[in-house]
Amino acid sequence: MENLENNANYQELKGTTKSVLQVVTSNDLYYGLFLLLILIVLLKALDIIFKPLLRTRSLPMAFMKACLKILLIVVIGMKIISLIPGLSGFASQIFMSSSLLVVVLGFIFQEGLSNIVHGFILSAFQPFTIGDRISVRIDGETITGYVEEITARHTVIRNVINSAHVIVPNAILDKSMIMNNRHSGTRDSSSFIDVPVTYDSDIERAMLIISHDIVTHPYVIKYRDEMNMTDPVIPMVRDISNGAVDLRAVVNTMTVEENFAACADIRKKILLDFQKEKNIEVSTTQIRVQYDMKNAPGGQGASG
Repeated sequence: MENLENNANYQELKGTTKSVLQVVTSNDLYYGLFLLLILIVLLKALDIIFKPLLRTRSLPMAFMKACLKILLIVVIGMKIISLIPGLSGFASQIFMSSSLLVVVLGFIFQEGLSNIVHGFILSAFQPFTIGDRISVRIDGETITGYVEEITARHTVIRNVINSAHVIVPNAILDKSMIMNNRHSGTRDSSSFIDVPVTYDSDIERAMLIISHDIVTHPYVIKYRDEMNMTDPVIPMVRDISNGAVDLRAVVNTMTVEENFAACADIRKKILLDFQKEKNIEVSTTQIRVQYDMKNAPGGQGASG
């Protein structure tokens, strides 16, 4: 430390810094621009600091980041306003009186403060978190999508229908009914695949093909790797009726959209693999209902 104090370059840099700060602080315009630059740097620093924390999709961390940004903007913004001629006295009075500050901010930002309070409630009780797929009913319309961001004012939901970003004020969202399938902690989507085969088909071989086609699909592989699953998918006989053996298997993926695409691909693959087998046949038994239109009220003919 002593060597640093005795270093000529260090002393020169220190003197230059002091001179620059004196020039900046002596001129309101330069000082205001300097504070604005500091604000931008601090906001960028918050993004960098919270970036690794937000990888866990933590709703409280996302809300805390938004509140800290608002706090920095308000504090530094009020300081910049105080440098403007004619407004310095007004800003000083506000800072001197905390009660006046609360009254002024409460009157001007009533709706904004309400959103902040409800945002705090959402982050504290966490009916959802970042990345969850939720359905919210607002003004008679149901919005289904993925939660992408929460700020001090609003929550951003990416609509699954058209990928549009829906901006919902926190106050409205907190008062709405929210359906969240992942609230229990599970982060997946599952559905059944039903495959009917004829009685004389090789049932064991059919079950092996169904299991293989499911576990080799990319979306299923991604899910199984995420959940560290190594057990095979075992199809089961769901029913024996109407001239067919109904085989059922579960398809698990990370999202609903991936599940729909995976089931469509797997059904196609199963059908193509069955066509290669001599001892497996998909049941095409159908029930036909015929109406006797001649005897029906107002009937004039028959059709079947």
